[in-house]
Amino acid sequence: MRSQKVKIILYSIFLSALFLWIGTKSSPLYPINDWVDANAFFTMGKGLMHGLVPFRDLFEQKGPILYFVYGIGYLICPTNFLGIFFIEIVAFSVFLYYFYKILKLYSLEKSFYISSIFVLAVILTMPAFTHGGGLEELALPLFGISLYHFLSLLKDRKYLESNKKIYFIEGMIVATILWSKYILLGFWIGFVFFFFLLWVKDEKWNRIWEAVRYYLLGILVITIPIMIYFGIHGAIDDLFYNYFYINMFLYPAHDLTLSFPKRLQELWKIMKGGFQANPIYSLAFFLSCVMVWKDKVVFQKWLKFGFVILVGFTFFFNYVGLKAYIYYFFVMTPFVVFFGIFVSYLVEKVTIDSKYLMIFFIPILWFFVYFASPNTFFLGTPKDSLAQFIFADIINQEENPTLLYYGKIDGGFYLTSNLLPTEKYFEKVNISYDAFPENRDSQNLAIKEAHTQFVVMRKKRCEDIYTLPIPYLYQNYEMVKIVYQKYEGIDFQYVLWKRKEDL
Repeated sequence: MRSQKVKIILYSIFLSALFLWIGTKSSPLYPINDWVDANAFFTMGKGLMHGLVPFRDLFEQKGPILYFVYGIGYLICPTNFLGIFFIEIVAFSVFLYYFYKILKLYSLEKSFYISSIFVLAVILTMPAFTHGGGLEELALPLFGISLYHFLSLLKDRKYLESNKKIYFIEGMIVATILWSKYILLGFWIGFVFFFFLLWVKDEKWNRIWEAVRYYLLGILVITIPIMIYFGIHGAIDDLFYNYFYINMFLYPAHDLTLSFPKRLQELWKIMKGGFQANPIYSLAFFLSCVMVWKDKVVFQKWLKFGFVILVGFTFFFNYVGLKAYIYYFFVMTPFVVFFGIFVSYLVEKVTIDSKYLMIFFIPILWFFVYFASPNTFFLGTPKDSLAQFIFADIINQEENPTLLYYGKIDGGFYLTSNLLPTEKYFEKVNISYDAFPENRDSQNLAIKEAHTQFVVMRKKRCEDIYTLPIPYLYQNYEMVKIVYQKYEGIDFQYVLWKRKEDL
């Protein structure tokens, strides 16, 4: 049994590494992960490891646990995404291992070596898997563990028994998500809501009380150290204002007073758009739904009901603010597990030795990912053609350079120049000026008072950089370099400015 577990773990690591090698821009095959979000997380993680307190000293919108994870990636390799690449491999490997455990619940584990390849191929060809290194991706193992717990509790009505360990672990997972990106909690709210309904139906009040106690205990185990950290640094107010208030009330795309029917209408549009933008996943999801509804042996009616609740709650809470960036849809990825079960059923009916199927499908689906991935177009791009490295060479000629990335989310220049921000608002986040003027005003003040030796900004190629409405830019800074470069298919010009007194 132990040797089989080791085999599954090693195979999961091998498969994850092999496919992520081409699938994520964090891979060493890529010159840089140019995704602005991932670079912002990296800068926050770097700052955390250098004693800067999130929200008090550096502002960003995600939660402190994500910055800690990126801080570990920074410690592994401080000047590129190699450490994050290793963390991604771990995340996918854990997800695949729990996919194996789910298959084992239904005596389908023999097909794992094949169906896991299909699961990875679907995930890594989703346009929602944009760039790599996103929070939704790093949360995959937590989704996988919880989905396994969900299915195992339902199987043979195990939820009627005492399950203290499961509830404690789920409490820890909930707290981890809470302090990373709490709008992802829809999955776990659906999880709790579903079993609460079953316990009420069966009048199992003792099970409700047990779940509450151990969930809270698990939540406290993760939350207390976070509160201690921010308390020691006098930053609890910064944490709650910046992480909760700003994200809840300033970040949403629509008026919070929007009526519920209108909000549902907007959510329906977003849902259609998400599935249309991810056609391969959509096909896999459709096959999952067919299997869940048609199978009368494994998937009894309560699991079908639970499936609907999990999918519905996950989607609703993820998009409740009516923001619809392409990577948001990646939160639906865990449900590809049901597609994996569908594939496993098919594999079980085939008499061909699984070793031969592996030899056939691994290279076929690897090349499929290579050609269908939204990221592989960036492979082979030389570093010396990218603004991030060109500007870093110029910046690092100075003895103690300082840098401000103006007007957009972190473009990777703090990474390549290996600099810590000296400004709290080291980037401009995606919140309107009317809702959150402090972000842009602070950056403008930094330029007015020439706080940093260098300023980098990204402008559309058609913009005239000599007539920018940025107060005191031309009085205090001189343009020293422009690089034309595409980002997410759009032509931009990256502009490096240097403080005049340093010229």
